[in-house]
Amino acid sequence: MASKMEKPIERRSVTAAQTGQEYVPSSKIRSAADIERAAAGVIDVDAKTTTYVVLACIIAASGGVLFGYDGGTTGGVESMSQFSSWFFPQTGSSSFYCKYNNKSLQAYSAIMHFTGSLASIPASYFTQHWGRKGSMIIAGTAFCIGAVCQASAKNTFAPLFLGRIFWGIGVGFGDHCAFIYTAEMAPPRWRGRLNTIVQLGTIGGIVVANAINIGTNKWIAGWRISLGLAAVPGSILLLGGLFLPETPNSLVERGYLSEAKSVLQKVRGTKDVDVEFDTIVLANEALKGMENPWRAIFRRRNRPQLVLAIAMPFFQQWSGVNGVSFFAPQIFAGVNALGSGNQGSLIAAVIVNGVQLIATIITVFIVDRVGRRTLLISGSVLGFAAEIAVAVVFAVAAGKNAVNLPFGASIAAIVLIGLYSISFGFGWGPIGWLIPSEIHDLNTRAAGQSITVFTQLVSGATVTQTFLNMLCSLKYGIYIFFGVWQFIAIFFTYFLVPETRGVPIEECANFVRAHKVWRHITYPGGVVPQNEVVTQMQRLSVNLPAEQAADGAASKR
Repeated sequence: MASKMEKPIERRSVTAAQTGQEYVPSSKIRSAADIERAAAGVIDVDAKTTTYVVLACIIAASGGVLFGYDGGTTGGVESMSQFSSWFFPQTGSSSFYCKYNNKSLQAYSAIMHFTGSLASIPASYFTQHWGRKGSMIIAGTAFCIGAVCQASAKNTFAPLFLGRIFWGIGVGFGDHCAFIYTAEMAPPRWRGRLNTIVQLGTIGGIVVANAINIGTNKWIAGWRISLGLAAVPGSILLLGGLFLPETPNSLVERGYLSEAKSVLQKVRGTKDVDVEFDTIVLANEALKGMENPWRAIFRRRNRPQLVLAIAMPFFQQWSGVNGVSFFAPQIFAGVNALGSGNQGSLIAAVIVNGVQLIATIITVFIVDRVGRRTLLISGSVLGFAAEIAVAVVFAVAAGKNAVNLPFGASIAAIVLIGLYSISFGFGWGPIGWLIPSEIHDLNTRAAGQSITVFTQLVSGATVTQTFLNMLCSLKYGIYIFFGVWQFIAIFFTYFLVPETRGVPIEECANFVRAHKVWRHITYPGGVVPQNEVVTQMQRLSVNLPAEQAADGAASKR
């Protein structure tokens, strides 16, 4: 119950201009302090994890499957005999490091990322003004068109590259809406678990595509089947956009209050959602009349969110993951422990990406218990060690004129690259997406996610476009290069990444601003203003003085 000293909130109406609806905050919310405690989880908001919300988040995770299926199928298709002889006949060097060093081949892989990065910019505006469902429909439709274009190509680049452009549009919109949708639909205590389902969809798409490539590799035109089956996840996301409900946050943001409350009751499995709904409405009301989100996100107040929105996907991609996921068959072309020829390299790709899938599944169940920072730091440590060890194996076993690795070195390479994949599966893979989706105000959330997607895809495109050339030029040194970025990521996470586990999404932005380092960037003198919400959870996390936290809470009374 509210303290007798607390001043009741004025019972004012919240008007939806578009619909003429009015909403009066529930009588259960008696004071601003009540809202703060509700957001901190002190007051039970009865946010159950229902079958409905889990199903909705799984379907939304198809946005991740789009990206994963592309990554898993592309490298395998590029190594298939008919595909490579028709479109990239210059590949096939006898050198261990330079077998597939072909600029056109890398451009075919990278164009999807470049297009996706550009598509993520309008995706932000579309998602904010027309809702998350509309972005799902665009993403699913584009991916289906791209699958048809590529599967029907014959002896010409045009349909291949056109299909990759459509896939880029699909990934740009799909990655953007999937994480926002799941973050807003999930109950606060399970947001991390449900949001990592999107990354689980990504690595699941890679593994499924790898397995399909093993089967289709036996047929001359099997590459058409591999590329055409991309329409399946595209169709799932399209149907999800047509039949799933819009998120309550998006509906409130656009003024549909009655519908928003109805959806919230449905996804929570209870009629008693007044506290959670009031928190969403009042958080949205606080943002009305604020400046354009693209201007706001560059303000000093949002500097921590901007840095994290860029740095998290940057470190994720510059760990070298796209080189491993996209070009695993090419990397393992000289690793003959599982059989000679293309089939053995495809099997090795399934193993390496399969262990990453297992690690990601485990992360889904532990992320809200272990915490984000612990997973990021431990993932970076293991990834750094594994990549340096791979460099040592290649340096010792792959001589100047080597074509294949010896059997023992081949096994070692598969195991070590598998360890790297495991580190990514529980570290930067899921958490590199999760944290950027949590830390923004509602006003800047779509813009922030757009920046994250843009950075991820541009970084991924750069790695994809240059990886095979760098492998040929730097040889084993490429793994040292990516390992150095992992090493830097350890210190970045330790000093600059807040632990957002258990912090409700409406409170995450202020939580980040009050971080012991970021508050010196956000606020003059590093002093959190009294009109900022600083919960007990925040005070314990950032070691703010108790009296300062008390002042912050008192200002809300």
